[in-house]
Amino acid sequence: MKNKTILLTGTTGFIGFKFLSFIISKNFFVIDILRDKNKNNKKLKKLKNLYPKKYKNIFFSNNNELLKKLKNINVDYFINFATLYNNDHSHHQIKDFVNSNILFPTIIYDIISNKTKKMINFGSMMQHSKDKDLVSKNFYAATKNAFEMISNYYAKKNKKTKFYNIKFYESVGDNDKRKKIIPTIINNYKKNTTTNILSKKLALNIIHTDDIINSIMILLNNDIKSGSYCIKNKYNIKISSLINNLNKKINKKIKVKYGNKSNVSNFHSNLKILPKWKPIKNLEKKITKIFINEIN
Repeated sequence: MKNKTILLTGTTGFIGFKFLSFIISKNFFVIDILRDKNKNNKKLKKLKNLYPKKYKNIFFSNNNELLKKLKNINVDYFINFATLYNNDHSHHQIKDFVNSNILFPTIIYDIISNKTKKMINFGSMMQHSKDKDLVSKNFYAATKNAFEMISNYYAKKNKKTKFYNIKFYESVGDNDKRKKIIPTIINNYKKNTTTNILSKKLALNIIHTDDIINSIMILLNNDIKSGSYCIKNKYNIKISSLINNLNKKINKKIKVKYGNKSNVSNFHSNLKILPKWKPIKNLEKKITKIFINEIN
């Protein structure tokens, strides 16, 4: 039986590359869409050399070239990891946000949505600053919400294709170099510098990157109803408690300075949890292991 084909975007990002590294060893043929500037990406080249018959790159320099290269392509599944994120924005960044978070995935949807079985888009719970409603926390979330509304149009137009929007709050993984709170604490610890944290009361809902990969496999292998779903832990992790527990296991203490900001925990939403999905157990233990491995 022919292997199913998966089309990916965002494989140069942390989560996208994690999924690419996982799925390429399974029974799938993988194609990723990359801008020309990524032709010399060492990590992707290494995977291409390891799996030359299972992995293909599509490079493009502009949207017209992207249209031509995707016109005759047939894929079973499309997963959009591509995103441009910043908590704030300046005027000159607006075009980049729109191009990355709206225009780029919309072009792909428009070309392949009527000949693809399932399309999975990853967003953020920042899109839901007021419960289930699409109320944006920042401009980044606004562009993700705009694309979700566009994807709803394609879902209505193409009844045979399943469309999914998956959101989560925070994530962490092995060898994580992103400007997220856990890798920031690790990086500052290694540099012997202080980490500034908004409040001693800060509590965040964090999932592991394995949880994200698991959510994708559930969607690929099960007949789940189209829609928007959340993947989240059953509890928030209080960052000051996590640091205190880490300090018990290391010789040199973590340098931290707490601010006095109020209302610092993840906001809550009643967005439905993805069916059949559960977070990994003992996440704090997993984070501790990541921390110890990184500093040694």
